[in-house]
Parts: sequence; C-alpha cells; structure tokens
Amino acid sequence: MFRTCVFLFLLTGCLGYSQVADPIFRRGDFAPLSDTGTLTLRLNATGFFRNNEYFNPLYKGYTLIGMHLTPVLEWKADPHVSLFGGFHLLKYSGQERLNKFLPVISLQANFNDRLSLVAGTIKGAGEHRLPESLYGTERNLNEVIEDGLQIRYESPVCFSDIWLQWDRFLERDEANQEQLTFGYSGWFTGLIGQGRQEIRFPVYVLATHRGGQIDQSDLPIQTLFHFGTGGYISFSTDHAIIQKLTAGFTGIGFRDVSPTPQLPMKSGYTVFPSVSIGGSGMEWENGFWLAKDFFAPKGDPIFWSWAFDKDSYQQNRRMIVSRLFIRKQISPYLVLGLRGDFFFDLFFKDPDYSYGLFLRFSARQKVWNVGK
Repeated sequence: MFRTCVFLFLLTGCLGYSQVADPIFRRGDFAPLSDTGTLTLRLNATGFFRNNEYFNPLYKGYTLIGMHLTPVLEWKADPHVSLFGGFHLLKYSGQERLNKFLPVISLQANFNDRLSLVAGTIKGAGEHRLPESLYGTERNLNEVIEDGLQIRYESPVCFSDIWLQWDRFLERDEANQEQLTFGYSGWFTGLIGQGRQEIRFPVYVLATHRGGQIDQSDLPIQTLFHFGTGGYISFSTDHAIIQKLTAGFTGIGFRDVSPTPQLPMKSGYTVFPSVSIGGSGMEWENGFWLAKDFFAPKGDPIFWSWAFDKDSYQQNRRMIVSRLFIRKQISPYLVLGLRGDFFFDLFFKDPDYSYGLFLRFSARQKVWNVGK
C-alpha cells in the first residue's frame, strides 16, 4: 500500500511547472545541509525594500520595508529524521514594535535524498514555486511561516509539492472561522535536441477555505478553487550573457464553490503567454495577461478583476507584463536580489510599476556533536 501511494504521488508530481516564480526566493534556506548526529544552529534573515507604484482604480500602491529573522536549532538524529525548533521575527522599518513573533517547530522525515514528509512548520511562500498570480511574491516578506503538513519530492527532472496549511486553528464556540489552504505545485522536465532544448509541463492546484462547524461566527463559509497547467520550452545558447530562451504559457481556472457566494464573480480564468531570457544571474520575462473574472486571495492583487477594497470591479483584464530579476551571490552566506515590474492595462491606460531590493542571509553553525 505504501509503495502504491508513493507511486501515485510521484506520477502526479511529474506533471507540473509554472510561469516565472521569483528566483530570489526559490530556496528559503540555502546553507549546506546539517551533518548526521549533530545539533546545528540555522540562521536565515532577509532585509527587504519593495515599492509598488500602482495608479489603477483596482489596487493602489504602497511600500514595504523591513527585515525578518529566523534562528532555528536542528537536531539531525540520523539521515532520515530532523527536528527543528526556533522562532521567526518580522519588523517593518519605522515602527517601534515587532510586527510578528512566531514559533517555528517541525519534524521532518527523509525517506531518501529526494522525498520528504514535514509536519509543523513547512517550506512555504516562494518555495512552493506557484505563479505569482496564485501566490504573491510579498508572501516571501511578510507571510514566510506556514504550518501544517507537506510531502515534497525534488529531483533534476521532477518537482512535486503537496501541502495542507492551517492558516487559523478554530476552538469551540470561538467567534471566528477556521482558515486553511490546500495546495499542489509540480513540474516535469524533459530534454530534447541533444540536451540543448528543455520542455516543462506544469500542474498546480490551490484551494482556500474559511468556515467551521464549532464556531459562533455569523460570517459566511467561503471555499475557492484554482487549478492550472501550461507548457514551456527552453533553448540553451552559447552566449556569455543570454544563456537561455524560454517561451510558453500558463492557464488558470477559478471557481467559487461557497454555499453562499460573496464575490461578484462565481468562476473565471486567465491565460498568460510569455517569453523570457535568462543567464548570469538574470531573468527577464515579458507576457500578456488575459483574464476574465479572476480572483486569488493569496496571489498578487495587481492581477485581480476585483478591487482590494471591494469597491471596484473590472470583469475583463488585458495587461502587458514585464518583469526583471537579478540575483547576485555576494558570498556563500549572502545573496543580493534586485527586481523591477512593469504593468500596462489596456483598459485603464495607466502604467503601474514596482521595484525592490532584497538581502538574503543563510548560514549554519554546528553547536554539538553527539559523537564527541
């Protein structure tokens, strides 16, 4: 039975990829793996500045500037078991108080060097590798910690991530609602043309639920489903700077299956054809966002058909999108990231843009070795 479940998991996992996810945050902890039989301090920190200059009537601009810090102790009992314990701090610049202080507790079972099961604090945000229309890049700044269950498989040709995130736990007779997220993200890579061309096929699913049966809340139950796929082909070059050319598309469907829908749309879709070039720590993506009645509560609101303040609604979106990512490894412990985004909605006619700078630190230090 166990082998059958693993086979089905890997089969579905070899069916996915997505449009460009922020390469600066694809790995949350880039320090070397801990040694077996050791207690290791793992320290991750990100300093960030992101300025959104948005002028469209659906979503107004703002600035995020601050830093988050996550020190964690890892006890690696053997190659198959790791126990983590620590905390996560978030502070925005210009405020005297901490904006978040969260515990980090997780138990990880490594079945081999590719397949793992995590309970507790899981690998989240950009490590899910979902398109930003479903999972916004700012989650890497202020929603890093996710708790729940996760099954993850990763190899050079296949990536699969299945997770259940419990956003809010509900206690009996509480005047609130439980909130949870189920997600799947994966891709399969194949090489053609003597290895100089690469094809990738994505599958991703995201479901968010807000409700409960033991609460005292009068808020309506809400359940939203998103499902998507696509296809990409990349060509490797011998150029010193432009090392890869990629073309493809992403398609996402949306459906509100709530008993009493509260959104102005019940179902919708989006298609995003794009081309990108990459190499030497740089990725530049250009595409056309075509959407009707699209809404994703955890995605970047710039792609929504419904306004953030719920006062405006634009059923059809037609938008030119251009995004530039630059990633520079300053040292084994430090990564510098630069990013610029440009959006031009053909209906609103006003250009929107954003830019950001990110410093990411990741290191480990052996604290105790049981063998010594």
